[in-house]
Amino acid sequence: MDALPPALQAPVDCGRRLLPAVLDEVAITDPERVFVSVPRNPENVSAGFQDITYATFAQAVNKCAWWLRDRVGMPTDPQTILYIGPLDIRYILIIIAAAKAGHTAFFSSHRNSLDAHLSLVERSGCSVALRPKQAPAVLDQILKARSMKEVDMPELDFWFSDLDQVNPLPFTLTWEEARYKTFCILHTSGSTGIPKPVFVPYGSLASNDAHQLIPSLGGKPTLMNYLKGKRFFLALPVFHAACLTFVLAFNIFSGVTVVLPPPGPLTSDIANEVITSANLDGALLAPSLIVDLYNNPIHRQNLIKHLNLLSYVGGSLPKAVGDALSTQVKCMSIMGTCETLLFPLEMNDDPADWEYVTVSPFFGHEFQSNRDGLSELVLRRQPNHELFQGAFYTFPDKQEYRFGDLFAQHPHRPESWVFRARTDDIIAFTTAEKLNPITMESVIVASPKVKSAVIGGQGQFQASVLIEPYDYPASPAEEEQYIQEIWPYITKANRGCPAHGRIMKGFVMLTSPDKPLPRAGKDTVQRHAVFKLYAAEWQALYDRMRPHVAAPVPTSSTTTSSSPSLSPSTPPLRPDSPTTTNKSASALTTEIEEVLHQLLPKAVETAVEKAMQGVLTRLLTGLTTGSATTAPALSPPTSPSSSSASSPNTKSNIHIPKHDLKTFIHAHLAETLDQQQAWTDDSDLFQFGLDSLKVIELIAEVNRFRKQRDPNAAPVDQKLIYANPSVNQMVGVMSG
Repeated sequence: MDALPPALQAPVDCGRRLLPAVLDEVAITDPERVFVSVPRNPENVSAGFQDITYATFAQAVNKCAWWLRDRVGMPTDPQTILYIGPLDIRYILIIIAAAKAGHTAFFSSHRNSLDAHLSLVERSGCSVALRPKQAPAVLDQILKARSMKEVDMPELDFWFSDLDQVNPLPFTLTWEEARYKTFCILHTSGSTGIPKPVFVPYGSLASNDAHQLIPSLGGKPTLMNYLKGKRFFLALPVFHAACLTFVLAFNIFSGVTVVLPPPGPLTSDIANEVITSANLDGALLAPSLIVDLYNNPIHRQNLIKHLNLLSYVGGSLPKAVGDALSTQVKCMSIMGTCETLLFPLEMNDDPADWEYVTVSPFFGHEFQSNRDGLSELVLRRQPNHELFQGAFYTFPDKQEYRFGDLFAQHPHRPESWVFRARTDDIIAFTTAEKLNPITMESVIVASPKVKSAVIGGQGQFQASVLIEPYDYPASPAEEEQYIQEIWPYITKANRGCPAHGRIMKGFVMLTSPDKPLPRAGKDTVQRHAVFKLYAAEWQALYDRMRPHVAAPVPTSSTTTSSSPSLSPSTPPLRPDSPTTTNKSASALTTEIEEVLHQLLPKAVETAVEKAMQGVLTRLLTGLTTGSATTAPALSPPTSPSSSSASSPNTKSNIHIPKHDLKTFIHAHLAETLDQQQAWTDDSDLFQFGLDSLKVIELIAEVNRFRKQRDPNAAPVDQKLIYANPSVNQMVGVMSG
């Protein structure tokens, strides 16, 4: 590792420093060091990035801290401040400024349901809400349900103007005074199905500061040592705990330069622009975004060309994608929690170990055998490892902290482990979001037709549900009717959960009569056993649905022993197409009819019917001529990341009355948006709960509707929604 400049070398009090004080110190001793880099023009990322120095950012924090004292109150009367706003650097300003002003900031995820927001606000003790001009609509609902002092939050430019007129606001707390004191409040998922607030103390942040000491104590270098002085792209919401850990601890304590995307939905197109324009050394992305980038040949090559480190957090990356990319760029799984922030992770030398984490022994952890060959990560309080054990600042009365994560050990390197499951049944998606399914399942089983319901999706891109009926349908038609009858209960469950956990049509399957769900002595369903029993059926569901809702995700079966080629022309990995060898025409006809009847949901059936008929024609032609024809793989609908996607403003010459199309979109959004009473036809729906998953569902339903009304209607893609985010804009483009 190259020698570091003196300003980036670990100080003697490393691990016992307070973050706001270090920010002020760096602003004085190294004022031109870059704190954060943001797009110069959020509408045109390729125009370049603006570097904001420590001197500038520290003054903006001071300005915000004085403003909070004036609008919220003095530190003698500390308040908890709720902020939900545009995903820009005001989040970072507020979290540090609130601490300097003597208050505490609380951030609630945009994707939380109203019930979750209200529970978190109550349990966090929020008394003040900052209202930005472009606040998400859910903020109004929160304020209607809970009385809080409302303070208008100025626009971003305000905080960086007239900084020469701002006086410093010193942070005077000592380590002994502050190490157990709350710095901020985040939240995570808990066992009740509603997220729980996590009160993050200054000591937990300082435990990440201590990571940079490990090599000097005889340990191997950690991720923090590797990233010192490097530019690191954080492709996560700025309120996300992992994002804040890098923005705050890794940045301020060790000199990692943070690069942020523009506010708004982060598509693979935008991520690619950042990767090619921001002079990066590394990036942290959700697994699903990596898959989207991988499946676009140009984006894939840019990942390899412009990054030295590609890391992911919050879920599992498909093995075929990781295996392919890791031969060209260093890939790494990153882990941490709100309670302890980031684990001290060593850098693995073997590219083949990209999905394994190697936690430094200075963490003071152990892996305790749990079940099925898996082990649970457990932290034990040890005085000689106190600096690194952030969980015991969060929970000062505990002697042991169980993370609830189950791992499998590396077959040849006993110090390395790979995440496999959660002990508390929380589902981790590839989108870096998590879901506790228990409450949703209880809503679904309220149907008199449902005996049991088990929600799955571990390591997948979205949730699905396995239903055990009281009376099994006798035919595919009856099965379709059964799902229609229980759908209102699934809709009700969807309305009470985070947006990323909602179950879309086509992601419902029924148990088999000859495979009843395993149950414990009290007749409770044994979830872990269910996932093992129905593993093949669940995998088949995602394999057949993936092309219809997102870019295809490679499966491990497509990986060979040799490294796959990563040339720009390499197609997305997907299962091999079946051949027709030794099959009769009648058998093929029956097989394809079954595929159409059983595998394709209503939402996409009409969109692929003609393609399937063409496949059948070619297959039968091949049989009659004596050749063994291979069925071509169906191409998935164009995704936002596709380089061949049509222009977002492409108009299809079809004849559907605008009123009919608008009525259909209204009906669909009424089911999927929590704030359906607040928006108008001219509203930006992304401000009212529309997100990437809901866009996928909306596009599928709109294309189905258009095809029913006009068989010649060309399908529209997701770019149309991102470019035309109001109902009137959508209808105008689609009906023009």
